[in-house]
Amino acid sequence: MTQPAETKSLRIDGVRVEFEQRNQEGIVAEQAARRLGVPTDAIEEVTVVRESMDARGRPTLVFNVDAKVDAGVVPETLPGGIRSSPGADPAPRQFNPDTDERVVVIGAGPGGLFCAHRLAESGVDTVLLDRGQPVEVRGRDVSALMHRGELKPDSNICFGEGGAGTWSDGKLYTRVSDVRRRHVLETIVDLGGPDEILVKGKPHLGTDRLVRLCKAFRARLKEAGCTVRFGAFVEELLFDETHGERNVVGVRLGDGERIDADRVVLAVGHSAREMYRHLAEAGVAMEPKSFAVGFRVEHRQELINEIQYGRYADIDGLPSAEYRLAANYGEGEHQRGVYSFCMCPGGQIVPSHTLPEGICVNGMSHASRRGHWANSALVVTVDPKDFDTYDEFEGGEQPEGVLAGMAFQHEAERRAYRLGGGGFIAPAQRVTDFKAGRPTKTVRDTTYKPGIVASDLRSCYPSFVIEHLQQALEDFDDKMNGYLCDDALLVGVETRTSAPVRILRDEQDYQSASVRRLYPVGEGAGYGGGIVSSAIDGLRVAERMLEEWTDS
Repeated sequence: MTQPAETKSLRIDGVRVEFEQRNQEGIVAEQAARRLGVPTDAIEEVTVVRESMDARGRPTLVFNVDAKVDAGVVPETLPGGIRSSPGADPAPRQFNPDTDERVVVIGAGPGGLFCAHRLAESGVDTVLLDRGQPVEVRGRDVSALMHRGELKPDSNICFGEGGAGTWSDGKLYTRVSDVRRRHVLETIVDLGGPDEILVKGKPHLGTDRLVRLCKAFRARLKEAGCTVRFGAFVEELLFDETHGERNVVGVRLGDGERIDADRVVLAVGHSAREMYRHLAEAGVAMEPKSFAVGFRVEHRQELINEIQYGRYADIDGLPSAEYRLAANYGEGEHQRGVYSFCMCPGGQIVPSHTLPEGICVNGMSHASRRGHWANSALVVTVDPKDFDTYDEFEGGEQPEGVLAGMAFQHEAERRAYRLGGGGFIAPAQRVTDFKAGRPTKTVRDTTYKPGIVASDLRSCYPSFVIEHLQQALEDFDDKMNGYLCDDALLVGVETRTSAPVRILRDEQDYQSASVRRLYPVGEGAGYGGGIVSSAIDGLRVAERMLEEWTDS
């Protein structure tokens, strides 16, 4: 009787398949065998663990795969980029906490959602509060803002179920190296997300998918016993200082209701300015942090495809091309970065303002990314030393103390509002005019639905922001020939790239540096930079609490 051949499990990186061959049966195994230097029939099974696109030259898919290979033909010395398969990521630890404590989580963005779910599924009494509305109501409020200029301060593109990322491109890639990344993606798939996000090098969901996933996540939370409340604006945190240290003991809502808590998770998002003010007044330890500001730039998607794919742009089925641009100017502590941010292929520019007389824009895409326009933020880093560089703060708010960065954001948004003439009409300028330092007289239609008006955007920011953007546009055009064109528009302003403060916390137990049992989480606290990194941070904080209750 013939014995089955012994196999080795190998991780083979850099398996290349031309995009046009992607649907050819067995092509990945064939190219994996070629990469390893063995016959194709020596590979019994191939599992894709990562897929990315290389658009330099002929568009090519690049795979990392786990392959079961006939051990008899595996070379003694493996080629570079090939090694024994590392195996699956460890499953999330199961906790059985011994506690009757109640945790209040403020904010239903990724950090708050994943933190609340991890706690509730482990049997912890968990209350999730959000100032905004559930996505089905929030969607109507966003539509009213886009089409009629009706702003609801607590239900808009920044506030509500899912957080600021719900109306976005839904990017799921992160530079954070953490085993919890897999848990976040698997949770999304389990809630109805596409399987492809587990292997794509740059996975994304799109707003249409995100809305459905938020509903499913809400149902999962309630099944786990979590109390979920919307329209619950937290006006203040409540403290107890009777035992020699300051502890958080609950929250008070805007309508006066008090909710007692043994611990509070602060996952409020990067635009929770009322909460930042309250924390500053209450003496909670914070520090100003750098962020980036600039404009949205919009090009025809067809042009971006032509620039990125070149003569291969007409290949059937190619995804809408994206780009990432960056430049650094100066040296040492005077170095300043200019870069593209949150690029949305086939997307649209959306109103993300939260002030009645302030304009802030962002970008979003649907899952298909098949719109005719591409947009991205083009932003310049600003540091705390830059926060007082306006010649005059026309809005009257002074850039002082820990909230100086917030005042800087406010000033840019107010100036953009006045420049647009009111009604959330956004000021816009041709990229070529901006580069040349001249006002724009006429503009084409854009995807920003409230509408735009031809303007001179240079008055929105201090001169160093404008000058660095002008310099970067020329350098970016060198990298992407045709990027600096008369048809491209800048729309202002984008100021909410990240939080203007960091709420200080202990590196070991994640509690506030000044208030016990208060846990700052995610992007709004200065510890995340997108959907996945914020979700990971929420999980990390939840698991630290669970460890304490379990180990005790």
